[in-house]
Amino acid sequence: MATNRKIILLVCLLISIAVIKAQGSYKSGYCPLQNTVTRCMPRCHSDYECSFNEKCCPNKCGSMSCVSPSAVATGYNGGYKGSGDNGVSCGGTTCNKYQKCEFNRSTKRYECVRT
Repeated sequence: MATNRKIILLVCLLISIAVIKAQGSYKSGYCPLQNTVTRCMPRCHSDYECSFNEKCCPNKCGSMSCVSPSAVATGYNGGYKGSGDNGVSCGGTTCNKYQKCEFNRSTKRYECVRT
């Protein structure tokens, strides 16, 4: 009986950690234009890797780094489509509602990919 309680407690703890981590994986605000982000370090893959007031955004170096968010939309919003039906602007094209914008390291360009 005590073993079952420990297992249930462990499962609840793991679920709580996953929920908290997922909530911090995307922060509000917009990424500044890529050519204005000159800081190439620290590298990141997701917003949750950055400090409280920073986002993970594309930089001049062709990778992603932690920067302060922009107050205005620049066409790149962390790779996630907004709630409207217009899609997100990505590398000169607009992704459809089933796609997100993602940086392709081999071509060093942004492209629409399936979500």
